[in-house]
Amino acid sequence: MPSNRRSLLITLALALLAGLFGAFIGTRLSTSAPLSDRGGLHALLHDNLDLTAAQEKNIAAEEVSFRSRRVAVERRVRSANAKLAQAIRTTKRDGPEVQVAIDRVHEAMGAFQKETVAHIFRMRAVLTPRQADIFDQAVADALTKDEH
Repeated sequence: MPSNRRSLLITLALALLAGLFGAFIGTRLSTSAPLSDRGGLHALLHDNLDLTAAQEKNIAAEEVSFRSRRVAVERRVRSANAKLAQAIRTTKRDGPEVQVAIDRVHEAMGAFQKETVAHIFRMRAVLTPRQADIFDQAVADALTKDEH
């Protein structure tokens, strides 16, 4: 296989893996599912922690706020992936343009993960110590699910 074609295939595989990683993190940590779709951390918060009305109100406000931030960061990830795809189509090799585009994908995915973790901590801040312990364990379980 010619070197350029091999480099292109490797770059495409890395881009696919980067996109899958971003989707994996978003799926594992996202708590912004609609109320009718109560799963994961969302279900734990609203169904199992016996939240007070004030806690429910604070968490609901955080979830609304997070949705708009999440949409913006997801848009940034999609844009970075599109630029990577364009760099691959244009250069047809693993060169500086492709590497810069890969770095932008990683930065966008990192921003998504940071925003999601910050969201988790903002929700945790309204919990009692007992509730926070249960919540922390659920977060740890979600992040290590395949390791058990």
